Amino acid sequence: MSLRFAVLTVAVVATGAPLLAQVQDAPAPDISQILQALRSLKDQQLAQVKSAKEKALKEAQAAAASPGAAATAWEEAVRQVQFEGAPKEGAAFREWKAREGDALSEKEPQNAAQLYFRWLALTLQRSIGTPVRELLPAVVQYTKDLTADQLAAEALAERIARDAALAASGKHGDRKGKKDDQAAKRLHDQILRNLAGSPPVKAMGIEEYLKTEGWEGNPGNLDGIYTAIILPELRALKDQRVLDYWDMRIKRETEAAQKSKLAYDIEKFTKERRPSLLWNKTSELLNLGLKNRAITEMFTLIKTYPQHPDLPKWITGLETALLPPAAPRAAATTTNPAASGNGVDSVEESIPLPAAGAAPAAR
Repeated sequence: MSLRFAVLTVAVVATGAPLLAQVQDAPAPDISQILQALRSLKDQQLAQVKSAKEKALKEAQAAAASPGAAATAWEEAVRQVQFEGAPKEGAAFREWKAREGDALSEKEPQNAAQLYFRWLALTLQRSIGTPVRELLPAVVQYTKDLTADQLAAEALAERIARDAALAASGKHGDRKGKKDDQAAKRLHDQILRNLAGSPPVKAMGIEEYLKTEGWEGNPGNLDGIYTAIILPELRALKDQRVLDYWDMRIKRETEAAQKSKLAYDIEKFTKERRPSLLWNKTSELLNLGLKNRAITEMFTLIKTYPQHPDLPKWITGLETALLPPAAPRAAATTTNPAASGNGVDSVEESIPLPAAGAAPAAR
């Protein structure tokens, strides 16, 4: 430290003089004017978001008008997102068309693309503010069509596997359409993954608008659609179609177990899986107000399957259902008391509900 700097420091400390000039505040702003400007900006932003959603909704509905229109819209979105502005854009896009894009001319990818845009349109409607109850009929119809599409995709996969096995056996050469079938199956599955990150959503610039609570973002996820949207709404309406759902789910899983033709799968389904599904259906009876029937069927299941791994949970659920009703000031908040410790299990392989009928009057 130099002598001059030391002397200066001592002088500053002795006199209390500030080393730096004090920072001065600005004049008082007009608070009301700022708040008014913020409200105006917020209104403009909300209007812009609404306009963007409505524009995207129209585009999605137009693309969903037919399988061909959906395939064309998907291809154009891929071109915009993956190739527009890239070096040798035209050549790169033609290469993609030859390698993958030509599969869009096949039935399965076209159907998948149409389902994709239908679900995108429903998601945008929900994002705009349409109540789930108003969308429920369209959502139920979508699950029926999605189930039919999945069955067709499974048949295609079986055909591909059968052709591969025949080719490997040497009984005949490669079939001409085998490679196209494989490309069609890959593209079909790719289209029905997630809305988020998909080419059309990126091309429209609407990814941030699709984050809706209580909704499913995967157009091919039947499990998620039922769990997040359909079953909660039907339970809130006390709609007896929840029972039909479990009946059809049992039927479908029974057919799947029998299709495997493996003794282990059939026995496990008969002794464990089917009773679990029956218990979940029985639990729905409580929410519908059919307590006596629920108690009777629960007790029957417990007596019939005393070795079931979920037996302790079942007993707890039945004991809860047998308790007298709580006083009005301490009304129960759960809709399925028998599901205590077990709950209606998550949908693992969903089945479409029947056509919507008139909901029962509120009890």
